[in-house]
Amino acid sequence: MKEIKDRIRDALNIRNITAADLARASGVDKGSVSRYLKGDIIPKQSKIYAMAQALHVSPTWLLGFDVDMEGNAIPPVIVLDKLTPDNKARLLAYYQALIDTQEGC
Repeated sequence: MKEIKDRIRDALNIRNITAADLARASGVDKGSVSRYLKGDIIPKQSKIYAMAQALHVSPTWLLGFDVDMEGNAIPPVIVLDKLTPDNKARLLAYYQALIDTQEGC
């Protein structure tokens, strides 16, 4: 399974944009994007979503899972808008658990 830093780099290359472009488009601090690309830190869930939207990729793919880059699924924003607050919290907790599990790899 590829690491997040590799997936971000892959998406930047495929989309032909720079890390600075990603920072602007996602609202993620430029320094943070740089640290993600170096593998110094792993982005929090909210940053993963923001970068995935800016890169037009699936957050699941960005996390390193073996799925299609575009996800072939309903975009996360649409899904989140349709969820009740309780289900939204459960989904976000699930993603956080995935991230926490990955940090231990």
